[in-house]
Amino acid sequence: MAGRNWYLAGSAGLLALSLACTSSNDTDPSASKQSSDALPVVGPIPKDNPKLGSIADRTPVLEKPEGNARRLGYLHAGARVARAKEPYPGDGCDEDWYPVRPKGFVCIGASASLDMNHPTLSAMALAPELNQPLPYTYARTTKETPLFEQDKQNENRVKRVGKLRPSSVLAVVGSWHAKDEEGEEHRLGLLPNGLFVRARDLKAESGSDFEGMVIDKQHQLPVAFVVKRGVNYFKLEENKPQKAGELEFHERISLTGRFRTIDKLRYWATSDDRWVRHKDVTVVRRLHEYPEFANGQQKWMDVSVITGTLVLYEGKEPVFATLVSVGRDRLGDPKTTASTERGVFEVTEKHITDRGADPKAATPRYEVYDIPWSLALSSGAKLHAALWHDRFGIEYTEGALHVSPRDGARIFGWATPELPEGWHGVSAADDKTLVRIRK
Repeated sequence: MAGRNWYLAGSAGLLALSLACTSSNDTDPSASKQSSDALPVVGPIPKDNPKLGSIADRTPVLEKPEGNARRLGYLHAGARVARAKEPYPGDGCDEDWYPVRPKGFVCIGASASLDMNHPTLSAMALAPELNQPLPYTYARTTKETPLFEQDKQNENRVKRVGKLRPSSVLAVVGSWHAKDEEGEEHRLGLLPNGLFVRARDLKAESGSDFEGMVIDKQHQLPVAFVVKRGVNYFKLEENKPQKAGELEFHERISLTGRFRTIDKLRYWATSDDRWVRHKDVTVVRRLHEYPEFANGQQKWMDVSVITGTLVLYEGKEPVFATLVSVGRDRLGDPKTTASTERGVFEVTEKHITDRGADPKAATPRYEVYDIPWSLALSSGAKLHAALWHDRFGIEYTEGALHVSPRDGARIFGWATPELPEGWHGVSAADDKTLVRIRK
């Protein structure tokens, strides 16, 4: 397969991966009860301190050493984070609580270990890459293919536990050779959830190369994007437009802000001495009126359902503009149609990949595992990268907001809350990024 090299896991004994969290609220990384006691006081934990490792699909990081404390975020199998040298007294943990860097507590036991040679830590050692368009190597299934799990009665074998439809999308974090129930040997791709799929049934998938435009001193709003195929740019000779070439799909265009209206059609002047028709491109203009919260360095996103655009703002300054896919029914009722709910919402959680998402929810045609760069909104909707289509700027989704992988990585890194090193997901507390979704 193309892309990053797979981590080679040597035996099935490495995959004792628990798919459950130790917290009673493991179905929702943000949901948990808050006890009334004051927060424990723990000094800073140095980066080079001893570490603990996650051996579960999601290992909760809690605000207090109590099983029902508020969830700050979580670790994913294979992650290693610095911890305090000594345990901290608490309740609701089978073994010991440990403060972790930079905050919070982790329970040692079913979902975390102090043993850095634990088999799961070895098998899931491929850490996500946060400076790449995608955090892992991704693949598509080329046909219907079985899902396997390790046969606990025979560590050198796997057994079928399900199947994937053709074109299903998944992340691959390792590989292994093992025999199935019939004794046939396979090279297997390891998924982040500890399951396997046959490598011969996979092809590499990297998603769209499209990315938006940084707004700075050299590139100011307005800017334009091409969301149609077969449209042209023009030269104006004696105020008469002449076709001068074809625009590329998803081409990014810097505009000067000047325009002319000829035969009732508006033509925008580009920074490289071309002209484009307004009806052929999606134009993102600078706002003339700002919401009340657009003050200081407040981070917020401005999403237009009609134009399919998204702009990142810090206060009143735009810093990035791009295309976004919205619900395919656009301005319909989000309760009854595939529409994106409008209003002002908060980013409540960030996930490198959405560990809790239903793989059948993203599209009705096939499964999608480990959706990357996922931001949960207070409306219940999600904003994330989509590598299974290239229809950015066009209505397409069930109601979520889709951006390209490159844009997803940028937005994920820009938006608050900041993801602590080694964590896979984090819940927002203060200084929340806002998302305004308007007509």
